[in-house]
Amino acid sequence: MRPFSIIKRAYLWVSIGGIILIIALFMFFKNARYSEEFTGGVKITVAGNLDQNKVKSDITSFLATEWYPNSEVGVQLTKDTTDLSLRTQVTSDDKVNVLSKDIQAFLIQKGYIQNTQQVLEQSITWPSVGAYMQKSAKNALIVGIILMAIYMLFSFAGIRKEISPSILALVVIATMVFDVGVPAWAYGFWMMIDKTMAVNTVFIIAVLTNMGYSINDTIIIFDRIRENITNKAGQKWILFGKIFEDSLWQTMRRSLGTVFSVLLVIIAMYLLGSGAIREFAFTIWMWVIFGSYSSIFISAPLTYILLGKYKKERKEMLAQK
Repeated sequence: MRPFSIIKRAYLWVSIGGIILIIALFMFFKNARYSEEFTGGVKITVAGNLDQNKVKSDITSFLATEWYPNSEVGVQLTKDTTDLSLRTQVTSDDKVNVLSKDIQAFLIQKGYIQNTQQVLEQSITWPSVGAYMQKSAKNALIVGIILMAIYMLFSFAGIRKEISPSILALVVIATMVFDVGVPAWAYGFWMMIDKTMAVNTVFIIAVLTNMGYSINDTIIIFDRIRENITNKAGQKWILFGKIFEDSLWQTMRRSLGTVFSVLLVIIAMYLLGSGAIREFAFTIWMWVIFGSYSSIFISAPLTYILLGKYKKERKEMLAQK
């Protein structure tokens, strides 16, 4: 016996998902900031562990007096080095080069480093490159969602008499928005408590990775729905609610098993990894969980609602045990 019904409470699950999405987007955009990869700026790695609070305060004051408005300074200590990231709104690529030289001179002047040889690594991102990176990241997300929707249009054309592929494409777009938006609250919370964190390429890679993972889970559920509908072909009357409910529970064990196995790998990456690997693991773990939630509790229930079957089959579904 199943512990609870999913399709009977379709509106409830979809409504919960909508509320969670609104809260998550608020949390993310309230705390969102872009790394120097997207805004333009300088990242410098120097030898030794500097006084984190003091160097951050001194550099922030220096930037304010040197006509670098709205600057954000990130300081991160590793075992034997200090990473300084400077995100600032500059209008020209040349000014970023000047900023890089000014910061090195400032660090020497204040005694944080003795000479430029202690600068182990330096990367400069020009504003034009940052703007291009932002545009490319947005395009990648949009194109990914559109291609998935197109796939649904053609892949499920065989059951267009029972379920319009355009409805499935619309549901895919809705679930992808959920899959991207809801877990982002964790990253927004991380940015709120850790001012060195910012939206970067690792974040975008994690988003695209989860989109592929989540849509795979959704397609498996839709495939089972298609198989069950095909098996009912020729019957005069089909209870779609029962087919959707059966399909969800038939694939439930596989979905939960996949989530559990993926989470084990992610936990290992987070505990044993460092740097970008650990950041990627933190970013993606919640995407995996909510990606499965959307596949089970949003994709099928939302499809059922959009088909207009919820009200028509309500009495029959309530009578089902």
